[in-house]
Amino acid sequence: MKPIEKLMKYFSKKSVLILGFGTEGQSSLDFISKNFPDTRVTVYDKNLTRLGKNVRFITGSIDNIKDKFDLILKSPGIPLKDDFVSRYKNIISSQTDLFLREFHLQTIGITGTKGKSTTASLLHSILISCGKRSILAGNIGVPVFDIIDSIDDTSIIVLELSSHQLQFIKQAPHISAILNVYPEHLDFYKNFIEYRSAKMNIVKMQNEDDHIIFPIKEFTGLERRSVSEPFEIIIDGDDILIYYSRKTIVLNQKCIELKGNHNLYNIGTALIAADLAGCDTGSAVLAAGEFKGLEHRLEYFGNYKEIDFYNDSISTIPQASVAAIKAFDNRIGSLILGGHFRGEEISWRILTDEIKKSRIDNIFFLPETGIMMYNDMLSAGFEETEKDGYKEILWNGNTVRCFFCSDFNTITPLIFRYTPEGSVCMLSPASSSYNMFKNFEERGREFKENIMKYGGNNA
Repeated sequence: MKPIEKLMKYFSKKSVLILGFGTEGQSSLDFISKNFPDTRVTVYDKNLTRLGKNVRFITGSIDNIKDKFDLILKSPGIPLKDDFVSRYKNIISSQTDLFLREFHLQTIGITGTKGKSTTASLLHSILISCGKRSILAGNIGVPVFDIIDSIDDTSIIVLELSSHQLQFIKQAPHISAILNVYPEHLDFYKNFIEYRSAKMNIVKMQNEDDHIIFPIKEFTGLERRSVSEPFEIIIDGDDILIYYSRKTIVLNQKCIELKGNHNLYNIGTALIAADLAGCDTGSAVLAAGEFKGLEHRLEYFGNYKEIDFYNDSISTIPQASVAAIKAFDNRIGSLILGGHFRGEEISWRILTDEIKKSRIDNIFFLPETGIMMYNDMLSAGFEETEKDGYKEILWNGNTVRCFFCSDFNTITPLIFRYTPEGSVCMLSPASSSYNMFKNFEERGREFKENIMKYGGNNA
């Protein structure tokens, strides 16, 4: 049976509602229109800009949808109220859900609040290096319907999976990995429990012969009915020892490009998944060592005026920024924090506690959360002194200059004025970007452009 034929039963001669017309919604419409012309399609979105033949488009409140459908394809990021879910609960699905129902045995799924893009991309790279036919898709930016024509019986599909994509699945991947779960997207979910529940579907929806990979340090008492593959990492000199049920995988710290202890767990996850997928361990370790990482994720982008610059715009929660700070072993001369305040209750104390230990020379705070982080430092015992153009805070003899800036144009010359030569300047905001930027990618690019322009023109 051709891959496309496996999905015929869901679409042929059916009435389908597509909720949301972003990247995945448009992919769903194109896929159905091309392959199942006898399907009646309705598309809902608040702002529709496209017309289509034999396609009905509706806008307005989602609560006004009362029609009967055979299938609802929910796009990621479209919030659903309880009454809507109750009305349509038996037919709500998604690209990810339908894909996993039919291709779960060929799929390795990666989720987590942080690290999933890096881990999925690393695993894909390892599989390719080991001679496997790997296809990377999902939350990484490739809707799964777009890869259907590329799949054959030898394909291994690596899916990066967000909480939104996992929320309504009925079947989880054959090999799954969950990296961590921290409070995030609480402007979308009712609370952290609901967010975590969506993530944990990658475990709950597995079969008894499926596999779940997870770091022991992040999960205890994990309820599962699949084959458990917990692992731990021990650092012994230059050696990194990855222990899991089947074997110990050893690699040398000097031979890996990815920085930070948090990335050791991403590497461990990818190597265990590759092992379960039949890769040669030596070849997999070599490929893992050569992987340089992704843009906006502890991304080194140059040395300007004797300062090493890193773009970690992906760090939108305090835990991620803490991991980034730890990666540099007290080498951070300047740190840029702050961004969009989503209105949720959030604790900055984990970040404050790390800054107490880290000997950072300068912190540049952006709106809106920057002032919240600063106030948390004061409440945690930092002593404050007013200076000309900035404030100093003191903790156990360590002085930190604090600047409150409106944008990167303001920050950039101050960075070059105050950051010590030989140190690191890092953007790791511990906040989302939406108050000033379209997304974290745009924020990271603007930061890099400012630094490279100023640093290059003023050498």
